[in-house]
Amino acid sequence: MSVTARNTLRNTTLLVAFEVANPLLSLLLVGTMTRRLGPDGTGGYNLLLNFFFVAHSVTSLGLNSLLTREVARDRRSARAFLCTAGVVGILGSLFVAAGMMVALRLANYGPVLEQGGWFVALALLPSIMILYSEAIFIAFEKVQYIVIMAIVENAGRVFAGLWLLRRGFGVVPLIASFALFRFLTLAINLLLFHRRIAPLSWAYEPGVLRRLLRSIPVFGTIFIVATLYWRADVFMLSKMGTLAAVGFYTVGYRLFSIAQVVPKSFNTTIYPVFSKLFHNSPDDFRAANSVSIRYMLVVMLPIAAGISGLAAPLVRLLFGPDFSPAAAVLAIVIWTLVPYGIVRILASSLFASDRQIVDLKVNLMGLITNLLLNMALIPRLGMIGCAWATVASIVCFLAYQCFFLRKEIGPVFRQAEIAKPVLATALLMLWLWLTPAIPLILRILGGALIYGLLILFMQVVRLRELRAVVPERLLVLLPEEREP
Repeated sequence: MSVTARNTLRNTTLLVAFEVANPLLSLLLVGTMTRRLGPDGTGGYNLLLNFFFVAHSVTSLGLNSLLTREVARDRRSARAFLCTAGVVGILGSLFVAAGMMVALRLANYGPVLEQGGWFVALALLPSIMILYSEAIFIAFEKVQYIVIMAIVENAGRVFAGLWLLRRGFGVVPLIASFALFRFLTLAINLLLFHRRIAPLSWAYEPGVLRRLLRSIPVFGTIFIVATLYWRADVFMLSKMGTLAAVGFYTVGYRLFSIAQVVPKSFNTTIYPVFSKLFHNSPDDFRAANSVSIRYMLVVMLPIAAGISGLAAPLVRLLFGPDFSPAAAVLAIVIWTLVPYGIVRILASSLFASDRQIVDLKVNLMGLITNLLLNMALIPRLGMIGCAWATVASIVCFLAYQCFFLRKEIGPVFRQAEIAKPVLATALLMLWLWLTPAIPLILRILGGALIYGLLILFMQVVRLRELRAVVPERLLVLLPEEREP
């Protein structure tokens, strides 16, 4: 268990470090964009990216999760799964790209977004192969290669975008550069696969194809519904509101997206671990769920409380005073992180235990709830209603998961000891409420110190668990744990 825990910590740390650094680098581009293109231009750019992510989810057919699970169980099948899934994915990408262009035309967003849509459609082709090969990297627990590829792509895209903006170019050239770097990333991706996973050669297998096709109805629907769950709000706001409202909302949403990388990265690394534990050790599988939820809350609660309490100065600092309305969105939507972190862990547990049909039901119920809440709140409250709909729907999503897992979820939550990090977070919020007049950096450092000391005092983080994940050369730095 110690080696598995260390690998999980290493891979999660790598992904989190990258996923935090990468969006922070992107903030250079977003901050420049908000000042150069204004709310309408920023809203148009983010709306096109929204179309890309939804279309990409459709082309994936959810097969990336299946690839990770199956290759984690039999690594010799990596090349066959990549080639066979690639055939399905590329054919699907061509079909979805055509459908997306029709949707953009019918939506009547205007010529700029229609022109940008062609580049979004083009970007779907390399993206599907990138997704499937990364799923295999995850199965081999080689996430460092995903980090390398994504850093290179994002850095290139950001600096190219800054160059374009400073020379007066707008939305369409920015989207074109996005598509270009997708192709460059694919070339790096396949090179690393060839050298570190398996030599590239054609390995199409009809048997693998039949297995993939049988899985598409469940896995594909889950992935598409989950993506629509997180993207429908922007589409609905764009039709019920204005592009400027989309611009404010997506800017406020940006810091939430950055913070999302912690549960996303942890989920990426823990999923193959859960898959192995479920088959090898049911007791360890249940314990891993509880510990994962506890540590997720230890991290997510203070991030949500801190960003919510400091939303206004953070938005002014990052995006300029013209985007101050985005602070109200951020202060609300950031609380989505807390239930979201638990939702991702329970979803990984369901997939690892071959109960993806339950996850499908939960996702469908969550999507319907999300759509109904947005339909009810956007006309009344605009982008603020969008933010409240996001928070309320993820709470309902978690409630649906707990309903389906009601026979086993109680002990998992009890062992997670949720009350302790909640209490520490409440005292952190009190600190932020009492200190509006002191400098921002002191509020952040003071809050972090208070929260850290409380977590240690209440023994939310235990030495035996740290010993399981800390590298052996650093174990001497930890004190001996006393018997109770």
